[in-house]
Amino acid sequence: MAVLTSKQQLFCEEYLIDLNATQAAIRAGYSIKTAKETGYENLTKPYIAEFIQQAMSERSKSTGITANYVLNGIKELTDKLVRADDPKSAYKGYELLGKHLALFSDKIDHTSSDGSMASDGLSKEDRKERILALLAKNK
Repeated sequence: MAVLTSKQQLFCEEYLIDLNATQAAIRAGYSIKTAKETGYENLTKPYIAEFIQQAMSERSKSTGITANYVLNGIKELTDKLVRADDPKSAYKGYELLGKHLALFSDKIDHTSSDGSMASDGLSKEDRKERILALLAKNK
């Protein structure tokens, strides 16, 4: 792994506090004007991302807080709220669990398997020929 500069090291330590790249960049001493871009740029550097991931894994091991721990806690609390006839509070638990399972999506994927926006399954060349034929037909 590449050696981090002292500023990058500080950025990583600050990022682990609240997982906010912009604020971590500011607290690490980067320019406030470019903190958003710098934070993003730092997170996209493989050696910084690897360092952060390793630190997060170590923290998870030392605290015992894992994704399973959190999900089981949400499930147990939601079950208790359902048994206590508190559906309004239980709703939030179901919402969090549903988000984890990607049951809800605000985004719609309009791309086809080839990455284009076309859903007709035609290649670019076939689509172009079809468009030209339709234009010639409507002259």
